[in-house]
Amino acid sequence: MIKVSFIVAIYNVGKYLPRCIESIVNQHMNNIEILLVNDGSTDDGLAICNSYAERDSRIKVIDQENSGANAARNKGLQLAQGEWVYFVDGDDFVDPAVCTAIEQYLDGNFDIVMFSYARYVDQQVKQLWDSKDGIVFHKGDFKELQLSDLNRLGNYRYNFKIFDPATLCNKMYRRSFLMKNHLSFIPGFPKLQDMTFNLMVYDYAQSAIYIPHVGYYYQYNDQSVTNRYQQDMIHKFDVINRWLGKFIAGRKEDERYVRAYRERIATNMRTCVVRCICHPKNESSYRERRAQFLRLRNTEPYRIALDRTGIRAFYGYKERILAFAVKYRLFGVCEFLCVMFDKMQAKHS
Repeated sequence: MIKVSFIVAIYNVGKYLPRCIESIVNQHMNNIEILLVNDGSTDDGLAICNSYAERDSRIKVIDQENSGANAARNKGLQLAQGEWVYFVDGDDFVDPAVCTAIEQYLDGNFDIVMFSYARYVDQQVKQLWDSKDGIVFHKGDFKELQLSDLNRLGNYRYNFKIFDPATLCNKMYRRSFLMKNHLSFIPGFPKLQDMTFNLMVYDYAQSAIYIPHVGYYYQYNDQSVTNRYQQDMIHKFDVINRWLGKFIAGRKEDERYVRAYRERIATNMRTCVVRCICHPKNESSYRERRAQFLRLRNTEPYRIALDRTGIRAFYGYKERILAFAVKYRLFGVCEFLCVMFDKMQAKHS
């Protein structure tokens, strides 16, 4: 019986892909399968996948036209046969003991098993969310996880200081649980795929456990979608904000959900500022970008969310300073901060 299905979504990460596949092939647990889903890569990713499949019968290669990471993950989930599924990005890698370190919990009565992960920059490991204590979650805890998922930088019980409730990379999901509740990724969703998937998962989960073991290494990649300039960022967040509005519609009687939703919308606005409007590669004039910023700031749902969200809703001095500048329409400050943040990021990457 296959214990864990590794589902690897791959798009133009040939530079990192061998390390990713090797880290899974060399797992201390043998009864695994590895589903490499090539999402229309234009580099040598498919050839790399096929070369590994020829040497290891546990590897299956699925090649599809470029349809996005969510479609790739859904394809892998559709074909998986393991008791558990684990979603991995092709430019990251996993600890060789990611399965064996939590094996006893995989045999337990849990829908999700969670663990820690670390950031990998310039061949050095920088550990991130890593609580020293294990945590068992019961049905009543998943509301708290949803709130923390909406604003992982906020003042919620399971925020980023404990572990990351929003990401995929620190979680294994029981496949029968996902199938029973018809849980999958939203096709064509432009960003925040992890966050939205877990918001839906937490609606149905009955039990989960967090283990303080670093099982995943997130590769910092300045050319990844997360970090690069995205001219269509504002449109992407229009799609996301509509989905979040529908998600929150049935929970408006709970003020904590409304507050967390507004905090997420405020965060989305800051992301538009950093990754689009004030990004160094945006060639529009200062005047044009300022006008775009003010127009967006006064558009719903951003206006109400920003007007009613205080800067203390977020951890970290960088987040709070930028939140202050966006909230009070200080575009020049936003511009200065983004330039400084970009320089700091380049220095530490």
